[in-house]
Amino acid sequence: MRVVQVILGHSQLTTTKRYTHVTENLAGDAMARMGRAL
Repeated sequence: MRVVQVILGHSQLTTTKRYTHVTENLAGDAMARMGRAL
């Protein structure tokens, strides 16, 4: 989460958390894509 905070330029972690909500379907899709890429 801290890496995402730095990349997005947020000074507060709470701001980053507000914009990084991921649904179960999105997480599953991302994991599948990463698995294929690796």
